[in-house]
Amino acid sequence: MDEPVTIADDNIRARNIGRAGAPPDQAPASMPILPAEGRHRMRDGTELLLRTWLPDPLRYPEPLGTLLLVHGMGEHCGRYQHVAEALCALGLRVRAYDHRGHGLSGGPRMVVPHANAYVDDLAEIYDGAVRQWNELPIVLGHSMGGLVAARFATARVRPIRALILSSPALALFLSPRMLTFQRVLMALAPRLRVPTGLDATGLSHDAEAVRAYRTDPLVQSTVSAGVLETFVRGMAQAQADAARLEAPTLMLVAGADRIVDPAGSRTFHGNAPDDLCSMEWFPEGYHELFNETEPLRGEAFEAMTDWLRRHLR
Repeated sequence: MDEPVTIADDNIRARNIGRAGAPPDQAPASMPILPAEGRHRMRDGTELLLRTWLPDPLRYPEPLGTLLLVHGMGEHCGRYQHVAEALCALGLRVRAYDHRGHGLSGGPRMVVPHANAYVDDLAEIYDGAVRQWNELPIVLGHSMGGLVAARFATARVRPIRALILSSPALALFLSPRMLTFQRVLMALAPRLRVPTGLDATGLSHDAEAVRAYRTDPLVQSTVSAGVLETFVRGMAQAQADAARLEAPTLMLVAGADRIVDPAGSRTFHGNAPDDLCSMEWFPEGYHELFNETEPLRGEAFEAMTDWLRRHLR
């Protein structure tokens, strides 16, 4: 049974630890769904890797919708195979891409040409998907991808069917000293990469998930001041524009997150329209809820798939 959190709001729920995981029909299929891979040439010539997963054509001759998946900083969309399979099980087609400078996409590693580059890239990926399938997509963003998705939706860059934010980077644990260092680098060497200092043990309680992240050759361990500027500017703008949200929104928030500050999600939710934005709060969850230990992992998938079923009708 759901327990209320300390804030009195019908749209915020805290997930109990100890409930069963996702029902069988929400679990990924026993045989993996292999994505089709392609590349999308952006207006500036940078090529981004695309992956597209399609639902079982026997169950869903016509997919029930399109979902665009936006991954976090320093990682890549190949880490979301299990998420894509769970979404395909609902009848959705899923398109994901590696950010510029990430994974198998082109561009200098962890460098961006300007602070809105990731939002602009999502707009180009969106336009390609709408041209191909002629329907409004759902957008799911995790961490930095959650910030990008929130900016995309609140700035009304394009209309979307629905929005899901997983541990969105709407606030960071940045000290005044760190902010000063970032500003100095931004002024003197915005493309210079420095270690992120990310403690991978804060990603999940699952030791195997942490090990896989640490040994993944496509995961980046450095960041430039230019990329950090996308956070600094983007977080402030997303919070300021939260009231402009137009799409139904689900926020999946890890209460014990040590990578991003979950207080930012509370602020965003508090400023967003009450009738559009709901939040599931996982008090003991670490940053990557979809890679957590059970029962947390199952609860995160259950919250997402239950919500999507209601919005796919």
